[in-house]
Amino acid sequence: MIAKADKGRTMVIIHKAALKQKISTFLQENQITAVDKDPTDYFQKHIQQIIHKCNTIRDKKQYKHLLHIKPTAPKLNAMIKIQKDNNPIGLEINNIQAPAYKLARYLNKRLNELIEVHIHMLQRT
Repeated sequence: MIAKADKGRTMVIIHKAALKQKISTFLQENQITAVDKDPTDYFQKHIQQIIHKCNTIRDKKQYKHLLHIKPTAPKLNAMIKIQKDNNPIGLEINNIQAPAYKLARYLNKRLNELIEVHIHMLQRT
């Protein structure tokens, strides 16, 4: 199997069984357990309710922009740490299709704008 290394643009060739063992070890060491049901729909509904209650979002286009039409659970990709002994794995999480991704990106942008305004005001005084 070919896997990404976590440093640089390097690829690693590894036996599929060895990669599965590394992933299993990582999950056990970090006490990560599987859930019986995918919670994505629950989170999507909860986020919709929160946005509906928000009185600063009045434009329907903005409301639709903050929600994914068909969200999915974040994808995990295992990358091999080639610079460490025993080459453990590191996880890369792709959240782009997650229910809260667009909302989190929007809030991050708004908070950064507010921080910039606050810093600008402090510099003027």
